[in-house]
Amino acid sequence: MSPRARTERSDAAASVAELELRAVLDAAVDAVIVIDSHGIIESFSKAAQKLFGYDSGDVVGRNVQMLMPEPFRSQHDGYLHSYLRTGEQRIIGKGREVVAQRRDGSLFPVFLSVGRVAKIDPPRFVGLISDITDRKRVVEALRRERDRAQAYLDLAEVMLLALDSNGTISLVNRKGCEILGWPEDELVGRNWFATCLPPELRAEVQAMFQRFFSGTASPTQYAEHEVLTRGGERKLIAWRNVVLRDERGLISGTLSSGEDVTDQRRAIEALQKSEQLLRDAQSIANLGNYEMRLPDGPSSWSMQMHSILGTDPAGGPLPIREYLARCVHADDRDKLAAAWERLTSDDAPLDIEYRIQRPDGSIRNVHSIARLAQDPEGSAHVVGTLHDMTERKHTQEEVRQTQQRLTQFARLSTMGEMAAGLAHEINQPLTAIANYSQALQRLLATPGAADPADVELALSQISAQALRAGEVIRRLRSFVKNREARTELIDPGRLIEELLVFAEPDARMNDIRIRVECAGNLPPVTCDPVQIQQVLLNLIRNAIDATNEAGSVNREIGLRASLDESGAVEVSVEDHGIGISPEVAENLGNPFYTTKSAGTGLGIAISRSILRAHGGRLAHRPTPDGGATVFFTLPATPGSEK
Repeated sequence: MSPRARTERSDAAASVAELELRAVLDAAVDAVIVIDSHGIIESFSKAAQKLFGYDSGDVVGRNVQMLMPEPFRSQHDGYLHSYLRTGEQRIIGKGREVVAQRRDGSLFPVFLSVGRVAKIDPPRFVGLISDITDRKRVVEALRRERDRAQAYLDLAEVMLLALDSNGTISLVNRKGCEILGWPEDELVGRNWFATCLPPELRAEVQAMFQRFFSGTASPTQYAEHEVLTRGGERKLIAWRNVVLRDERGLISGTLSSGEDVTDQRRAIEALQKSEQLLRDAQSIANLGNYEMRLPDGPSSWSMQMHSILGTDPAGGPLPIREYLARCVHADDRDKLAAAWERLTSDDAPLDIEYRIQRPDGSIRNVHSIARLAQDPEGSAHVVGTLHDMTERKHTQEEVRQTQQRLTQFARLSTMGEMAAGLAHEINQPLTAIANYSQALQRLLATPGAADPADVELALSQISAQALRAGEVIRRLRSFVKNREARTELIDPGRLIEELLVFAEPDARMNDIRIRVECAGNLPPVTCDPVQIQQVLLNLIRNAIDATNEAGSVNREIGLRASLDESGAVEVSVEDHGIGISPEVAENLGNPFYTTKSAGTGLGIAISRSILRAHGGRLAHRPTPDGGATVFFTLPATPGSEK
C-alpha cells in the first residue's frame, strides 16, 4: 500500500475513532469534559452542556476554571501545574465531592473523577462529573431523620438498648450511657453480658435472653436485675423487652427499655422500714393516730387505734358522732364533744384526757392530741394521736404510793435518830408539871399554908408546860403521819421557825448550837411544808453527824435563808465537819449509798425527789473555813405578798 493510501486509511480510522468517541461522550449520562495540560477545554459532552447550561461552542477553547466558584477557580491552574511538575495527585486518579458553578451562577454539588489520557504528550485529562444534588438531599434527609431519631432516643428518660442474637450491643442511647458510665463509642460493639452484668447474674440473664429467640419466653417479659457500671457500682434496672425481626420475620435481636429503679427501690424499702418502725413504735408506746376529713368526710385509723379501742379493723374508722357514742365513756362524752367543737370551729388545739369503754366493757384512760390542718386542695382535716395511758396511770399511782411510803419511812427514820432529843424536849415540860404538881400537893396538904396566888401560879405553870408538851407531840404527829401531799403559800422564815422545835433538842443533846440567819423580805414559796421541813431536817441531822465525826471544836451549825442570783429562795445548812469527799460527792443522792454505819442512804435521795417535785434543786459547796454547806432552792412565788 502506498504511503498516500496508508495516510488516507489512517485519517479515515482516526475520523471513525473520533466519531465513536463523540458518540460515547454524547451517550454518557454523566458530564464528560476533556482539557489539555493548560486547563483549556477541548471537548464538552451533551450531558455537560445540559448540566452547566453552556453550549459546546461557549466553553471549548476556554479554561475549565470558568466552571468553578471561588476559591477553587483561582487555585485550579496552580494545582494543575503542580501536578505536572511533581506528579502529586490530589484529584487525578481519585474521586471527590466538589462544588461546581452553572452559567447562571448557581452552585451545586458534584462528584468529580479525573483521569489522564495515556501516551499523549503534552498531557490531556478527562473529567467525569455527576450531579449529586438529589443524593445529597436524600443523605441530608436521612441524616436529619437519624438525628431526629437519636434525639428521641436521647430524650427518653429510660435506657434504650439493642442487642443482636449474640448479645452484642448495637444501640444504646444517652440515658443508657449515663446510667452505665460508658461513652457510646466504647460501649457499642461490646458483649452486653460480659461487660455490664455482675458475674453471678450472667448465666441466668443470658438464659432468659436465649428464651426470647427460642420463643419460650414472652418478648414483652418484665424483669428486674442489677447491672454493673463502668465504675463497679451496682444499679437495679427494671426491663421491658421486645424482639426485633428481619425481613424474613426471623428474630434478629432484642430492643429493651431499662429504668433505673435503684433509688426508687431504696426509697420504697426505707418507707416500708419506716412504716414498720412506726407500727412497732406505736405498738410499744400504745399510741395510735388518726385523720378525719371535715365536716363528715372519710377517716383513717392506724392499726394501733383499733387495738386501743378494741374495735375490728375490718369495720373501718368511725365518724366522730359514732365514736363518741360507741367508744367514749358516758361521763366524758360531753367534755370531749366540747373540745372537738372548739377544735373544728375555733382551730383551738385539742389536748385532752378521757376514758374509753371497750366492747368487752373494760375502761381505759387515754390522752388525745389533735390539730386542724389543710391539704393542698384547701380541704380541712383533723390529724391526731390517741395514747393509752392506763398502764402509765397505774404505774404512776404505784410510784406515788411507793414514794409516799418511802417519804413516810424517811420521816420516821429521822425521828428515830432524833428520839433522844425529842424525848428530852417532851420530858422537860413533863418534869416541870410533876414538880409543880408536887409543890401544889404540899401546899394543899398544910392547912392554912396554901396562898391562892401560889396555887394559881402553880396551876398556870402546869397548864403552860402541858400545852408545851402537847404542841411538841402535835407537831411530831403532824410530821410523821402518812398523809397526802398538799401545797400552800408559806413564808420561808416560818418554815425554819417551826422546824426548830425538832432540830434544836437534838442539837443540844449533841452540844451543838444552831445559828439562824433569815434575810428580811423573803418572798413566800408554794410548797408542802412538811416535805420541805423533812428535807431541811435531814440536812441538819447530817450536819450534826458530820460535826460529831470530825470532833470539831466549832460546834455550830449555820441555818440560812436568802435569795440567790436567779431570784429563787435558797436555804442552806453550814457545818464545820469533815466535808464531802470526791467519792461521796459522786454518789451523793444515790439510793442506799451511805457513809453512816446505821444509815439507809435514802435521806438525800428522797430529799432530791421532793425538791424536783417542787421545781427546786439540791447542791453543795465547801464551807470557807472547813466543812460543807449543803443547800437547796425553791422557786419564789411571783406576785405574792409576804
